Amino acid sequence: MIYAFLGWCLEVTYQAVEHGRFINRGFLGGPYCPIYGVGVIIVTLALYPLRETIILLYIGSVALTSSLELVTGYVLEKIFRQHWWDYSDERFNVKGYICLKFSLLWGVACLVTVRIIHPTIEKLVDLIPQTAGIVVMVLIYVGFVSDLVITIMGIMHIKRRLRVLEGISAEMRKISDKTGEKLFVGVDALHDKSGDINEKTAQLRKRAEELLAKYKELMAQKSRVGRRLELAFPKLKISPPKSLKAQFEALKAKLPKKPDKKGDISE
Repeated sequence: MIYAFLGWCLEVTYQAVEHGRFINRGFLGGPYCPIYGVGVIIVTLALYPLRETIILLYIGSVALTSSLELVTGYVLEKIFRQHWWDYSDERFNVKGYICLKFSLLWGVACLVTVRIIHPTIEKLVDLIPQTAGIVVMVLIYVGFVSDLVITIMGIMHIKRRLRVLEGISAEMRKISDKTGEKLFVGVDALHDKSGDINEKTAQLRKRAEELLAKYKELMAQKSRVGRRLELAFPKLKISPPKSLKAQFEALKAKLPKKPDKKGDISE
């Protein structure tokens, strides 16, 4: 938990330098990044015996941290169907999960941690009475698990919303195709002698309006967790496809116009 907190501090500092503002850069809402805590424990247990051999310690650190980041990114994407971070813009990356630059930096960070930071942390932890330490850890983990449950529930809500939006997008494409292929042959051909709009066109227009209303309703339902994650992970695809709004505009332009009371053509 200590290293998860220190990792969170490192991420917040990096984001502040990069973007000039505070960003709660973490999967969870609290001030901790579990991947750092897990990563340091793995590196420490596996490589502490090599702490006096700097080259082996560095190579091992790069290999372990890169593997952890690669596996974590892959598993998160498979579980949540979301790409949580993306190094695709960096040179020598592996499917955006890891890249050479940050792997080398993680090696340096682990080198400093194993040789300097961890011995100090270990001494400080040893000063805490066992009973007090257990109480503190129980309180911390109760908050941690609660945070984890709330975040996962929020992500599942986001997934459900995105599935509905994807369904709307697919139906909009079908309506657009039908309109383009069968109905948009000229405004005159879609009106009968009395000037009333063709019934089939009216049904398509009505369905398109229903989908638009559903779209607006879903867009207004963005949760607190969703807003937080969108800020923390800009690469995360929480928002609906950008093409969806464009589909509405294209369909609106494609649908035939209907006559107003004076017999003029209006939207």
